[in-house]
Amino acid sequence: GRRVGLRTSSVTIISDKLGLMDYIAVRATVEDVIDAMWATDPKERLFVRDGWPAASCENVAVAVAAMLEERGLGQWTFVQASRPGGLSGHAWLEWQATDGTVEFSIDPTLHQFAGHRDPFIGDGLTPAANEFTDVNYRGSIWEWPYLGTESQIFRRLIRAVREQVA
Repeated sequence: GRRVGLRTSSVTIISDKLGLMDYIAVRATVEDVIDAMWATDPKERLFVRDGWPAASCENVAVAVAAMLEERGLGQWTFVQASRPGGLSGHAWLEWQATDGTVEFSIDPTLHQFAGHRDPFIGDGLTPAANEFTDVNYRGSIWEWPYLGTESQIFRRLIRAVREQVA
């Protein structure tokens, strides 16, 4: 799979209820997490390496959300949705205004889908939200039923990413 660099020199400040958010810090965190994931031991099988970024959206989104929170960049909303009537799903993160409007989205694996060359990190909804409209979960990663126990994959991935970026 093709890995994509996300760092940029332009700065966009997004206002939110917590104050001001640094767009560069958000983008850097996404790249740091992806780099950290690739630095983990492949034997741990913490995400799907073959065919990257396909089949890794939940893993990346969970790890990014945890690191954003750890870096003081807010508690992002984790979204897991499927196509209408379909079994396949997708996951991404949203930053919502107090009225629930999605102001900003992070979809680090959007480029697994035809017509998208890069991850999505930008204003408004991810383009995937137009296709994956049946929302199965929207909330904190820490309350997501599939996050599992400390020994399960998502929590092990969060720990491994923390170790890599430390």
